[in-house]
Amino acid sequence: MNATEHRRRLLKKWSRTFHIYLSMLGLLGILFFAITGLMLNHPEWFGLTETRMRRLEGIVPPALLQEPDKLAVVEKLRQEFSVRGALDSFEIDEDQITVIFKSPTRRDQAVIDRRHGRVQVMMEGRSAAARFAELHRGVEAGSAWRLVIDVVAAVQIISALTGMLLWWLVPRWRPLGLTALAVCLSACALVYFAWVP
Repeated sequence: MNATEHRRRLLKKWSRTFHIYLSMLGLLGILFFAITGLMLNHPEWFGLTETRMRRLEGIVPPALLQEPDKLAVVEKLRQEFSVRGALDSFEIDEDQITVIFKSPTRRDQAVIDRRHGRVQVMMEGRSAAARFAELHRGVEAGSAWRLVIDVVAAVQIISALTGMLLWWLVPRWRPLGLTALAVCLSACALVYFAWVP
């Protein structure tokens, strides 16, 4: 066996190994993003646009509000009113404090009267299915979830590239693979140029 053939076999071996194990690792990610992509493409099928509103009222001790202790106010809102999500904004005016929390498919807004401590909390949310679908986009999901999306994307890219390399390294698969690739690219181009506004 000459050096070129040896290198070719090693390339095929390692491509196959990477492709198999990365594909297995990425299967759950592929399944998750396929399901949530379908949900986002057809929100009416899954009731993703239905919004629920809830209003709560209560009191925050006025002592927390005179020289506002941001952390104490936020924790009080979380404990007393079960607000959820990451703190998005904390605005202090002369008469009131407005605090907004956001997470996928949920927005909680508290308006606090600084003089009397009266609080009105508006909670706007959507279903668990909508939250599941929103994780596809990573909006308001935090940096840890965005990292998960990046890792899944990297695994899928490497898996796709090693799969294409394996296809190319087996000469008898090339004609069928090239035909499939040409059909796929042609169909996508046809749909794009003929029907995408």
